[in-house]
Amino acid sequence: MVNLYRLQFFPILKSYLKVNDNMKPKIDLQNPIIKEAMSIYQTNVLNALNAEQTVEKAVVPIYHISDKKFKLEQIASGVIVNIKDEYFILSASHVFDQIGKYALCIGVEPGKEVLQLPGERFSSPKGESGTHNDDAIDASAYHITGDVPESIKKLSITMDVFDTESSENNINIVYLASGFRVKKSNTKGNAVYSKKEAFPSCEITDKSYEILNLDSNMYVILNFEEQNLIEGKWQLSPTPRGFSGGAIIKVIPTETETGVVYKQKLTGIITEHRKKNKQKNIDGVLIGTRINVHLAAIEKFLPELFSE
Repeated sequence: MVNLYRLQFFPILKSYLKVNDNMKPKIDLQNPIIKEAMSIYQTNVLNALNAEQTVEKAVVPIYHISDKKFKLEQIASGVIVNIKDEYFILSASHVFDQIGKYALCIGVEPGKEVLQLPGERFSSPKGESGTHNDDAIDASAYHITGDVPESIKKLSITMDVFDTESSENNINIVYLASGFRVKKSNTKGNAVYSKKEAFPSCEITDKSYEILNLDSNMYVILNFEEQNLIEGKWQLSPTPRGFSGGAIIKVIPTETETGVVYKQKLTGIITEHRKKNKQKNIDGVLIGTRINVHLAAIEKFLPELFSE
């Protein structure tokens, strides 16, 4: 069963939105233009959510020992990637500030034990604070240096599903933000009990990139408003705490001999949830670093993986 966590409107609807004191947009749901646009977008969202999870399967929860409870707790998400014979977990750099020098712990299957993976990390430079909290790029690739379990190999994705060709903005394409929320995760002993989720959305406009002062060649940013419309009612959007390091997936409609097939492409890795900014007149967003940045970090330290 498909769950519609939220609906993001086509730009044509923006001119019809008015916001009241409760920050709930007022929409005339009987307006023919709005009804048609909503119908089209809901269809596109359903198609995106029903697409084969060729990329989404590689998204896993990341765990670390809690200082307070002295037990494994989910802190973020990551994406398993295979380049030639090497395996990596892509995530946000600030996630590793918590992990420090410990082995990376990930969950692969519900009810199974957390996997501890020895490795080395290729990361963007730390900020002035000496941490990655003010690292504007916030991109890391964790290179697994020990034996790679078959369960990880099975979930890994390769570069043929990376969205590296263009950063051209298409605000009518559906994207999925996929990851694990801390609120939906737990452990019993060393066993994993986490729930993967995917929130459909669309990319912000070029103007919004300018307002945020972020380069669309380096970042991919999705709308993530405080309110979402589900079955004609406004509801609060879920807080995506734990989605850092998760996947931003472009769902591309592709013409085939048997009809249109929707295919997933990995566009970026989630780094930040930024809430609504009234002063800048910007709705909430999910910010991700484009996959090309992670590939550049890997190529810097392992250039042989990219040679012919």
